Amino acid sequence: MVTRLQTRSGTPAIVVGALACLLIVAGSTSVGWIGPGSSVREWPIIDWPRATDERQNWASFVVVLGGLLLIGAWLRVGAVARAAGPDGVRTVVTAAVAWGIPLIAAVPLYSRDLFAYVGQGRLLLNHINPYLQGIAAENGWYAIGVDPRWANTRTPYGPVFLYVEKLVVGASGESPVVAVALFRLLAVLAVVGMSWFAYRIAVVRGLDRAMVLWVVAASPVTMYNFVVGGHNDALMLGLLVAAGYYALVRHPVVAVVLVTLAVGVKPIAIIALPVIGIIWAGPDRTLKTTLKYWAICTGIAGALLGVIGVAVDVGFGWIGALTTPGSVSHWYAPVNWLASFSGWIVRLAGLDGDLVKSVIKAMALAVMAAIVAWVMLTMKKIDPLLRLATAFAAAVLLSPFIHPWYAAWVIVLFAIAGVRPGAQSYGLAAASVFFAWVSVSDTLDAPRAYEGGGWAIAVRTVMSIAGLVALALYFCRQYDIDLRSLPDRARGLWSRRPRRRSSTR
Repeated sequence: MVTRLQTRSGTPAIVVGALACLLIVAGSTSVGWIGPGSSVREWPIIDWPRATDERQNWASFVVVLGGLLLIGAWLRVGAVARAAGPDGVRTVVTAAVAWGIPLIAAVPLYSRDLFAYVGQGRLLLNHINPYLQGIAAENGWYAIGVDPRWANTRTPYGPVFLYVEKLVVGASGESPVVAVALFRLLAVLAVVGMSWFAYRIAVVRGLDRAMVLWVVAASPVTMYNFVVGGHNDALMLGLLVAAGYYALVRHPVVAVVLVTLAVGVKPIAIIALPVIGIIWAGPDRTLKTTLKYWAICTGIAGALLGVIGVAVDVGFGWIGALTTPGSVSHWYAPVNWLASFSGWIVRLAGLDGDLVKSVIKAMALAVMAAIVAWVMLTMKKIDPLLRLATAFAAAVLLSPFIHPWYAAWVIVLFAIAGVRPGAQSYGLAAASVFFAWVSVSDTLDAPRAYEGGGWAIAVRTVMSIAGLVALALYFCRQYDIDLRSLPDRARGLWSRRPRRRSSTR
């Protein structure tokens, strides 16, 4: 009886989350991104909300409010699911469906990458290699809605996704509206597949299935970046999670093929290939057997990628484009903090601060490579999926650019690796809240009002900061964290003295 009551208590949070999604969808008609040359701008449902700056300002407030409310609703659903035990799965799945369906109808928010996919698809249809030329090589690229930052930038995507772009744009009759809808549908299907295989991994590994789905399927990070944003990272992650499942149930060749396809979407997925080899080698592996299976995995992946590259007529050009995203830095990236602060200090001394920033970023990349290499090479008894999550965490945290959808890689992979209750689960939930908040506050697309400055930006900033504080307090309440006890705990940690070693052994 108690379990049923606890499960039903999630209904108000699900309803609040659904209303929040409707707010986001409504606001997106005004401040969502649409190509300057799109005929959609003439639709009454789009034209009226965009007619004045005031309407766009109010719509932007609605989007921010809806985004913050959905994060709070997600926290409440998680608390209910934890209390409900096995019955919590139904609560989480209901929330994910109730929130995801309306968001499918939102005008693209939080990112313009969907339009870049359309532009790259057009390049391929016109026999232009995106590894050699940027989207500006195609006439009318800005009218489609492509972010100008992509204009002369080579694509960072693998040949599999380039082929998908070509198919989707070709099937759409080169209509950007239809193509964007198809790309979003693909991302949503990828989320469904990712969630299903995450659930299967939870069953195989004896994890809390409700909590895994809460993080993977219902999280606002997933909703904002994969459902609304339509990022191809959803497809990459879906393939990686599926690969992890097939590796665990002893179908290593299938797992290698899936990882290879993931590499063909985003090359960063290559980090997962040695993990499949480690699982394939078995729990009693030696260095010799590990190297053997690594060689087999590499051979299969290399051959398959070569065939795909030839089929798409781009070869292995993606290897040279791996550094494409590196031109962006984010204020919340630790490496960017350190580099910027160090550069500022050096400039005060009259020296070259930019050089120092470049050196620090290069050193961070070296540390990243060292950590990933150690995680893969060590013969310590470390869970393979934990190796994968740790390697991706190093790749993200030691980079000066951490898009919220990059954080989703780490969050999802740690979820399927199995996070123990306590500080680890707190950290995973807190990271989800933070990067969902970043999506809401940092990447809102309110074209004229946002660029023009003024009172609207001040209001949105105050709303975002106040919302983050409120979410932090609500997070502590849901996890029964007493903030008043934290100073005492901190003093206790600092006051502890190290134990003296015994003189005997």
